[in-house]
Amino acid sequence: MVSNSFGIPSVSLKCPAKINLYLAVDKRRSDGFHNISTVFQTIDLFDEMILTPGVSETYFKCNTDLSWNHENTLHKALAEVERQTGRKIEIGIELKKRIPSGGGLGGGSSDAASLLRFFAKAFEIETERVIEIASAVGSDVPFFLRGGTAIASGRGEILSYPGDVTGYSVDLSFPEVEVSTVLAYRLIDELDSFHCIDERGARQYYEALKARDTVRLKNDSLNSFQNPIFSRFAEIKDHYSKSLLEKPNAVVTMMTGSGSTIFSLFQGRMGKHKFISSEELSKTWFSTG
Repeated sequence: MVSNSFGIPSVSLKCPAKINLYLAVDKRRSDGFHNISTVFQTIDLFDEMILTPGVSETYFKCNTDLSWNHENTLHKALAEVERQTGRKIEIGIELKKRIPSGGGLGGGSSDAASLLRFFAKAFEIETERVIEIASAVGSDVPFFLRGGTAIASGRGEILSYPGDVTGYSVDLSFPEVEVSTVLAYRLIDELDSFHCIDERGARQYYEALKARDTVRLKNDSLNSFQNPIFSRFAEIKDHYSKSLLEKPNAVVTMMTGSGSTIFSLFQGRMGKHKFISSEELSKTWFSTG
């Protein structure tokens, strides 16, 4: 394809899903947000996005009913890049969703991060500025700029990368119920279901993953959202119970993020989706057309 005003051809981007292997949520802060402590992990389930730069007018196409408005993370990312760079950007975006929306798998954040990676390359935006933009778009977006395994705190934007965890896989069960993050946090507040954060919790869980310590993984598994979500959505709890029965060999079965997806964690390749490292992602994120 002939290059356009960006000076680069159209590109196809892969946008990975994530799971929260451990997730503790503290009580509401004075600014309305909650501190969290979590272990993020990307898996090989991807949305796919084709970008066509230099079109006469921005357009957005999607295989689902996702709208192009200020609630769309891609719309937010584009607007934030325009605001911070002073550029008016016209670009075509075609998104093929495979990651369920409202499933706690971070699809919207991942899509936005992949778009930001493209703009960072196209406009030579320095890393610190890209991270700043990502944080303005959404709390999970900075993680997806790199992916792999990360320990996160704050709203999820304070990240450390102690080394990728490998040798695990997961099966996913999505109950066809979307759970908004806003509702999930409101339920935690209403039910006082928060956990006072001990910064060692996520680190110790990460160390158990590295050590293949299945006893510690079973005993220390945590998602502060799980019980509040189960109390509101019986169908999600039913999927959890069904997964426990159908996958007795799983190391852990739990909900990811603010729901509604249930994942079962396995050692080796017993699960459908493997863990994918930041190095693997760096090789597969972009392809030019």
